[in-house]
Amino acid sequence: MVSTRVVVLVSFGASLAIAVAKFVAYLSTGNVSMLSQTYYSISDAANQVLLLLGFRLSEAGASRKHPFGRGKEQYFFAFVVTVLLFGIAGFASVREGYAALDGPAGTTDVTINYIVLGVALVFESYAFYTSYHGLQSEREAAGFTSLAATFRHSKDAPLLTAATENIVAVIGVVVAILGVYLTSQTGDPVYDATASIVIGLLLMALALALAWENRSLIVGEGVTRTEHRAIVDAIESADGVAELLDLRTMHLGPDSVLVACDVRFDPDLETATIEQTVDVIEARIQDRVPTADRIYVEAETGVAAGGETETETRTESNTGTNSEE
Repeated sequence: MVSTRVVVLVSFGASLAIAVAKFVAYLSTGNVSMLSQTYYSISDAANQVLLLLGFRLSEAGASRKHPFGRGKEQYFFAFVVTVLLFGIAGFASVREGYAALDGPAGTTDVTINYIVLGVALVFESYAFYTSYHGLQSEREAAGFTSLAATFRHSKDAPLLTAATENIVAVIGVVVAILGVYLTSQTGDPVYDATASIVIGLLLMALALALAWENRSLIVGEGVTRTEHRAIVDAIESADGVAELLDLRTMHLGPDSVLVACDVRFDPDLETATIEQTVDVIEARIQDRVPTADRIYVEAETGVAAGGETETETRTESNTGTNSEE
């Protein structure tokens, strides 16, 4: 199974290795699509550093100041990456392409461009291959039906960000090769400039899609429908449970889920039995949704006059541990 951290590290290495080569090619030939490619590779490498920083900070664990841990650091830095991807790489590529529409075509000898872009295509393809397997691992682990469903419903924002950047990188290199080739054959700079604009617009569009997904995770997104059904079944199938009154979930990070539920138990159960049942519910939830590491159960028994539920016992079960700062 390919971990998200490996995907990010591979993406960082690929971006850093080819950023310098692309810039040298731009200085040698003057093709603006090479400059847009340089912008992308530099921002891509910087973005991977931010994602790695998110990993590092999210591992700090729970504390007095952050009692639920800092898992959402990954969501925050993934969001920052999308902003940089849109604002720096995307906008700069469109701007340079637009400015070059009426400019010179650059040198006619574009051999170095082909060499650099060819090497870049190999590196970016390997990074994409790694991220693709990371998405496949996520899809299989979460039970998603397709890669499209994985993108829409996955809670692993760093993986989605790295995979998207790798996809755009491969497409961008192909577009850049096409732009350089057409300009070198016709002498018309519009093809090279258009390639830069297309690359920029593609970056901006995917950055907006990622930002929207990351926004939902930062605000507080619950588990998937499949996981929600699994949690409901785990609770309702426990002996002594009369009714599940309320269930709320929230992702505290890609691998951390908060589960809070209000359960009405049979009125004949004693307090000790209810506590044992809560332990059973907790174990079943964790068995079916392993990322559920913080579980709170409010237990209620009996029915008051008028048919309203009367709370007699409240039991909270928290599988996480907090440490003081």
